[in-house]
Parts: sequence; C-alpha cells; structure tokens
Amino acid sequence: MNMPTMRTIDDMRIGSTASHGALIDTEMVTAYAAMSGDHNPIHEDEAYAGKTRFARPVAHGLLVGSFIQTALTKLVAPGGVSTSYQLDLVGPAFVGTTVTASATCTQLDTVTRRATFTTTVVDDNTQTKLITGTAVVAFPKGEKR
Repeated sequence: MNMPTMRTIDDMRIGSTASHGALIDTEMVTAYAAMSGDHNPIHEDEAYAGKTRFARPVAHGLLVGSFIQTALTKLVAPGGVSTSYQLDLVGPAFVGTTVTASATCTQLDTVTRRATFTTTVVDDNTQTKLITGTAVVAFPKGEKR
C-alpha cells in the first residue's frame, strides 16, 4: 500500500480554497445530540423549538461548524493538523438545509509552519452566512515523504 504524500507548509498557497457541502437532516442532528450529549430541546423538540424565535428546530452550531474541518482536510491532509478555531455562529441552520463550508488560505508562516484560513458556512438556498471565522493549521517539520 502506498503511503500518501505528506503535505507541508511549502504546499500551501495564499488563496487556496476548498469547500464541502452537506444536507443537514434529522438523523444527523439526532446522531450529533447522542454523540455530544447536547440534548437542548431547541435541536430536537419541534413543539419547543416552535415557540422560540427560530420557530423550528435548529442544528447544533458545532455540528454545522464541523464541516469546516472537512473542507480544510481537502487542503492540508495528510500532514497538516488543526490547532485552533475561532467560530462566530451568525445564523441558524435548520433541518433540511443544505450548507457549504469553505476554507481559504489567507496567511502563511514558514518559520512556525502554520497556515491561517478564513472559514465560512453558508446556507446554499438563501446564501446567508451561518458561520464565519478562522482556523490555524500546523504542518510537520522536514522533507516530504
């Protein structure tokens, strides 16, 4: 079995972008609630959520934000490892929403071998930004293998 080529900071370019689309469905929200232990009724109880300002269940913000890592992985793996995220949850994602998460390289530091990415998650139907933020990825020392 061939080992994949390890990516390094030298492989990164300012402006490089990757994205990942996903449909947020009830099964995904239920599985995330079970996995994370977050059973806030705003996510799972239609009657409760119907009485809130959202009027319907809202997907977990970190579930929606997790798609950013999927986009990042397309750019940095294998080799790069996420070291920090800053996420602003600016809009709700509802069950049945299709979203696209994107990561764009905006800064490279060859001394620390870290790349910074701007990140977004957008509702594909309304083009509303749901999440904005940044992510930092560290790369290994040494030559590619």
